[in-house]
Amino acid sequence: MRGTTSVPVPVIRTDPATPSPGDSLVGTLAVPSDIRRRVSRLLLLRTLVITVVLGLSMWLLTASVHPVDGAMWVQSLIIAATYLSSIVFGVLLRRGVAPRAVAAPMHAVDVAVTSLLVYVTGGAQSPYAFLFALSIVSAGAISYRRGAMGVTIASLIALLAVSLAAWGPLVRVPLPSGLAPWEQTAFDFARTIGIQAAALVGVGALAFIFGDQLQRGAETLATTRKAAADLYNLHQDIVRSLASGLITISADGSTVLTVNQVGADILRKPVREIVGRSIEGAMPGLSAAIAHGKGELRRADIVCGELTVGVTVSPLRDVRDVVIGRIVNFQDLTELRRLEQHMRRAERLATVGQLAAGIAHEIRNPLASISGSIELLRQTPISDDDRVLMNIVHREVQRLNELIGDLLDYANPRPSQHVDFDAGVMVRETIAVARGDQAFAAVELASDVDEPLAIHADASKLRQVLWNLLRNAADAAMGGGKHVRVDARAEGANVVITVIDDGPGIPAEQLARIFDPFFTTKKKGTGLGLATCHAVIAEHGGRIDVDSTVGTGTKMAVSLPARR
Repeated sequence: MRGTTSVPVPVIRTDPATPSPGDSLVGTLAVPSDIRRRVSRLLLLRTLVITVVLGLSMWLLTASVHPVDGAMWVQSLIIAATYLSSIVFGVLLRRGVAPRAVAAPMHAVDVAVTSLLVYVTGGAQSPYAFLFALSIVSAGAISYRRGAMGVTIASLIALLAVSLAAWGPLVRVPLPSGLAPWEQTAFDFARTIGIQAAALVGVGALAFIFGDQLQRGAETLATTRKAAADLYNLHQDIVRSLASGLITISADGSTVLTVNQVGADILRKPVREIVGRSIEGAMPGLSAAIAHGKGELRRADIVCGELTVGVTVSPLRDVRDVVIGRIVNFQDLTELRRLEQHMRRAERLATVGQLAAGIAHEIRNPLASISGSIELLRQTPISDDDRVLMNIVHREVQRLNELIGDLLDYANPRPSQHVDFDAGVMVRETIAVARGDQAFAAVELASDVDEPLAIHADASKLRQVLWNLLRNAADAAMGGGKHVRVDARAEGANVVITVIDDGPGIPAEQLARIFDPFFTTKKKGTGLGLATCHAVIAEHGGRIDVDSTVGTGTKMAVSLPARR
């Protein structure tokens, strides 16, 4: 015999052409099968009943004054047949045969075994005719109305047939002492048969009503299960289709209860490493933000390492409006915040550039007059001290003129001349030139460049950008490990050129200002190199990202659209 197993819940459709939202779930959701359980229990019950009833009968036959060996052998064979059939039906159930397919032959075997037992124990006078009633009840419990009616009719026919055969007698069999059905008068025989048949009809009527109620209950249960499956599947579909992450946390705000797949993807962690763990492990800083917002948050930004997550937290309430947890809805805003930072930087640089261009033009005119006057004065006879002062003035005027030239190049650059070329070749050539430059003599240059890296851009401007980044990296590396590395490779639809140094790094308070004009940490720098680089990259529709750690080094990543 088998215990409780699981089978798919039956699918009930009103329109086969219109699938229900829960069909996919109903077809696969495993729930305990009442029919399989009832068939299994019936197998056990029929075995126990035969064992007890016939075991007691055999004991009485053995203890009687005139035991009949033939009767004992017949009843022993009936017990063995019942055990054998129970084993066969149990094996069929275990191998996955449908319970109703097992129930039908089991009812037939029960009627046949009961008929044989009634025949060999006196026909209409048999004390075991009540076993027909048990078969009728079991058929109603398993096969409902149809089973109760069918087994009732079969039992009535079998009872009448074996009673007539025993009263005839058709075949004499060894009977227990005191039983002689053929000695009954026709009236007594008819009265006995009538009583037995009336009892079976009454039991059949009750089994029919009982089976009808069971069938209605099963249909209602199947409908309820399908409705629950529809709701569950719809809920799963909604959560799975969300474009944002969704986390539910416990009422105390510390433990993650559930997370959807999008949320796990945003946090870059498997679902199993989030569910059941502390919310601080998944989103550091969220607990403090929830506590500060008294259990709720509206559009707060949480920084989780390299991620910037936009979070909304609201109470999770049950049907009684009791708060049982928190719902955390979040989106990955890392790229958006980076773009906003680039936009603010570009706007700031554009404003500064316009101002610088106007000032440069205004300064260059009087500067030319000063330079010309100094040249004239240097041609007149003057003392050595005056000549030294004039040389200083001339040198500073030249330096100021170069600064203004750089400023004008930044504020009003020459028009770009875009051509198709291989960025990998350009990077290799620039690195080769740098290795021959005295400014890079004390620095070890390494590179990892893929080819080809086709882009459509102004090659000379990009070469200027790369040269400025290399000079800055070399200057920084002199204060560290004296190593500079250049990587160039294709990443998706972009070409990314990365310059990495192992210098002292840039402090966080300076990192946001390194692209501002005139901001520099060098003693002789003008602060226009990185500002010009940023303007050139923005002009080409790309971006430049900086990642720096104090004591470790700095990474400058230039991303440009690849040529399709």
